[in-house]
Amino acid sequence: MWPVRRSLSAGTFLLAGAIGLAGPALADAGDWDLAGGSVEQVRVQSAQVIEVPRRDTVLRRGETVTSRKRPDLEALGGRIGSFLVFPSLGVREEYSDNIFATDGDEQSDFITRIQPALRINSDWSNHSLSLQGSGDIGRYIDNGDENFEDFQVGLSGRVDVQRSTNVRGRLRYQKAHEERGSPDDVNGAEPTEYDVFSANVRGFHNFGRINLTLSGSYRSLDFDDVPTSTGVIINNDDRDRDIFEGSLRVAYEIVPEYEAYIRGAYNFRDYDSEVGAPPPSIPLDRDSDGFGIVAGVEVDFGGLVFGDFFAGYKSQNYVDSRLDTVDQPTAGAEIIWNVTRLTTIIGSIERDIVETTFVDSSGRPSSGRFLTTGRLSADHELLRNLLIGVDAGVTHDDFEGTDRTDLLYVAGIDATYMMNRYFYISGGYTFRKRDSDLSTEDYTENVFMLRLRAQY
Repeated sequence: MWPVRRSLSAGTFLLAGAIGLAGPALADAGDWDLAGGSVEQVRVQSAQVIEVPRRDTVLRRGETVTSRKRPDLEALGGRIGSFLVFPSLGVREEYSDNIFATDGDEQSDFITRIQPALRINSDWSNHSLSLQGSGDIGRYIDNGDENFEDFQVGLSGRVDVQRSTNVRGRLRYQKAHEERGSPDDVNGAEPTEYDVFSANVRGFHNFGRINLTLSGSYRSLDFDDVPTSTGVIINNDDRDRDIFEGSLRVAYEIVPEYEAYIRGAYNFRDYDSEVGAPPPSIPLDRDSDGFGIVAGVEVDFGGLVFGDFFAGYKSQNYVDSRLDTVDQPTAGAEIIWNVTRLTTIIGSIERDIVETTFVDSSGRPSSGRFLTTGRLSADHELLRNLLIGVDAGVTHDDFEGTDRTDLLYVAGIDATYMMNRYFYISGGYTFRKRDSDLSTEDYTENVFMLRLRAQY
């Protein structure tokens, strides 16, 4: 539910030099017409006509400071027939003071990341089709075994059956690696790589004040084996799984901009193999099925404050009786407040059940993790082409069936300087801290980042 933001990264102090070079482009806010619009203002000085772009500060309904359109700073893209092509290339430099997320004997390193991306969108009056691809190639200066090459490709589209009916679909393949801070990291000599294939389809139909949304999804995860420091191979086949889910959402518009809804979902999780155990123990069967039902309301107070609030119940039941059923009340909320036309504050809280293969020191397996996450962020348009943001959050991670409970704290500051429509500079700082009932799982990490992105 948490909206996608810029990654937590460098503060304004990293950008001071670049800002100083901007000259007139970063004129004080008083030099800009705050009435909104993207029409250029004409100023006459010494018989010369000087075109000055307006500062568009109009927030349309549903927009935030970061999502607002900026026509003079957004990529133009190239055209191929009825498609628009948007290529980009990012170069990111990071410094982490604890790359292995350990409590004691921390190791620091610099990481260079090359991040190419390509997006192709249709430019049709009806229906839509989009192809996306991106890569993330990471290179460590002193710890080459941690290097990674991640990428993803995806295809998505929408078919407009009628004015009140549409069908959306998406296919995606992803090659990724497991972060060292993950509770399921097997502590191999190199990061665990895995493949993800996902597909989903969603149908929407409107009956006057009633909206129906029917969705179905499939997700397949395949984890690679990984060697230990002694050369022993860790078999990750017992983590490979397929996840199927279907859901139905029924919503009723009470009055314009106020919608009540109820949503039900059912899922089935099928593991390729059982979790091995030394004799005489019997391997664990982690297959499960579960459901969730929530009721909520989406509200919009004049476009300045809008949000989603819901509460309900979730349950996940496992085939193996040694794995405890995970069932608890659930609730969530997201509220977005446009304090001014230049500042947006977002707060959210949510609960969810996620898979885990954690086994404690006494041999008790955890059936699943119940995550409760709260976050708060603020974004401000300091100048027409300079955005700054702060972000903080805490996650309560409860490992069902064991005594382990983690608290994960994350906070950061970031800034993005849009030099022009072709080059962006961003940077920031992120702090992470995990406080666990298991002292060996505690860690603290500080990450600094600076990134340059070229786009067309």
